[in-house]
Amino acid sequence: MPRKILLGGLFFLGGLLTLQAQRRLTEATLVYKIHVDDTDTTTRQPHFAEGAISTCYLKGANSRTDLVTQAGKQSTIFISKSAQVVLLKEYGNQRYLTRMTLQQWEQSNKKYREATLRFLPDTLRVGGYLCYKALAGLSDSTNVAIWYTKELIPLNKEFLPLAGAVPGLILSFETFLGDTKVRYEIDKILFSPVQQVLFDIPASGYRLLEMQKP
Repeated sequence: MPRKILLGGLFFLGGLLTLQAQRRLTEATLVYKIHVDDTDTTTRQPHFAEGAISTCYLKGANSRTDLVTQAGKQSTIFISKSAQVVLLKEYGNQRYLTRMTLQQWEQSNKKYREATLRFLPDTLRVGGYLCYKALAGLSDSTNVAIWYTKELIPLNKEFLPLAGAVPGLILSFETFLGDTKVRYEIDKILFSPVQQVLFDIPASGYRLLEMQKP
């Protein structure tokens, strides 16, 4: 009997430690640095995304992602309650606003939504967190690598195309900007409150653009 009690206590302690090791993310700011492995070999000019920064703001079920590159800035605002996605693009003095339905949002991410994931035993520390590797096979037959941690569990699953496909927070991943494969890697995670104003949709100052058909 004492042995059974001891074993039961150990299992309980193990489960408690697992729960304590995980942190549920309801509000956070994630800053990713973007790396391009190759450059244009003909002109030897760096890719427009080299050195770019992607900042994801998570607040409950809402999210906003600001992608800042040499070409300009693009923001993707996902509003869960009103079931809409808004794209803001700024190139110098030119500003554009595009509204998307959830169906259009899903269609634009179709190749990622239909990806088949293979979870691998590889582990790596990224940003101080223990990460696990997954390989995503996209519908166009390309493969991208993902590194995610189980220590942070985001409530929002829309801020990255494959965020809902892994049991944790993605800290490093490959994706495509245009025809070029790039790698995002976490640089900072801030747990301070995210301002609600970041999710306000501009009422003026932007030219309205219709969503382009694929």
